[in-house]
Amino acid sequence: MLTIQLHKRQHKPTILKCIRANKSETWSKLHPNTEYHDLAHIAVEKGLGFKNAFYGLVSKGVNISDFELPESQKPDALRGPNLPKESLITEHLVNLLTIEQFNAEKPINIIEEIQTILKENKLPYPDNLTADTLNTIRTEYAHLISEWNNIQDGAYLENTLNL
Repeated sequence: MLTIQLHKRQHKPTILKCIRANKSETWSKLHPNTEYHDLAHIAVEKGLGFKNAFYGLVSKGVNISDFELPESQKPDALRGPNLPKESLITEHLVNLLTIEQFNAEKPINIIEEIQTILKENKLPYPDNLTADTLNTIRTEYAHLISEWNNIQDGAYLENTLNL
């Protein structure tokens, strides 16, 4: 289990804090608007039941700040060939969802796009990514964005993933 908190702070960067099942924590200040990317991760990882993407790796002990280190300084679990396929698939899907959400005037066929991207990157297509699953993910993502946008400064949005 991983508890995910996004702390909204007036005129300061948002803080992403993750609390693992063993009560250890990792946190990071986010670049502007990165919270929308991190919310998409929640929707995708939850919707597809992924346990080895961003939040899954964090729940297993990787620190959030480790993802931003130069390749040579990253823990082994985050180095190119060691990255779980789920984490790479998730990243592509999260990017498409974020683009779709904030560029609504240009519709994206996410299923077709992700099939092409995964094929180009020699990654498997998730068996459980269907039109229905994608609609569930989109609904969850829209809900998370709405919750985030309604959080008052100084408060935080909390979600739990069973990883």
